[in-house]
Amino acid sequence: EKSARRGGSAPPGFGKSRSGTAFRRARSMRARVLAAALLGLAARTAAAQFLSDLEPDRPVSVEDARPISYRALSGSADWTYTLRKGSLNDYGPGFSLLYGAARGLETGASIRYVTRPERNAERGIASGDLLLHALYQVAEETAGRPEIAIRAAVQLPTGLASKGTDLQLTALATRTFDSFRLHANLRYTRLGATNSAEHNDRFEGILGADCPLPGRRGLTDTLLIADAVVRSNPVI
Repeated sequence: EKSARRGGSAPPGFGKSRSGTAFRRARSMRARVLAAALLGLAARTAAAQFLSDLEPDRPVSVEDARPISYRALSGSADWTYTLRKGSLNDYGPGFSLLYGAARGLETGASIRYVTRPERNAERGIASGDLLLHALYQVAEETAGRPEIAIRAAVQLPTGLASKGTDLQLTALATRTFDSFRLHANLRYTRLGATNSAEHNDRFEGILGADCPLPGRRGLTDTLLIADAVVRSNPVI
């Protein structure tokens, strides 16, 4: 029968069987194309929803309300260069470490070094001070509310020309959309050492957004971040 189908006369009913096979193949091909299209759509949706957590020690002030995953460990290193008036520019490295100590609880430590530590200490910029923090997730994000978290931090005077221990308490909210996220922070800082013309208590309101730039998603992704900050007057 196999040789007859290849080169001899076809057996009765072979034309009908061949057309039925072709119909099944076409229907199977359409099903595969539909499944591939649905998978591609789902992949694009998942990629749009998957955004990297914002790392500390960035040249912006906004913080992410999402804690790092339970038992996850994340480290980062960067180099900052700051342009200042009078050519008094400063630069230096920063290092941070995050750990998911429990579900919904992030702990971390960061440290930064900059040149001109004495001059920067007068601006309130520490060089070598150790910053410890804990971020607790109060409520997960749902369709009707943003993700809400509380962040407590202490900055220890371990660096050069340090002035004292600073305390921070921040309320954070993050709302996720298809291709970007919005963030809102309210931060209170208690400075451990100030001069007679400065307030010990500082308040900040921060609005920010982040979105991934289009491109191939691989080992590294580019994230665009922007924020706006309103601060209380530090001078009495």
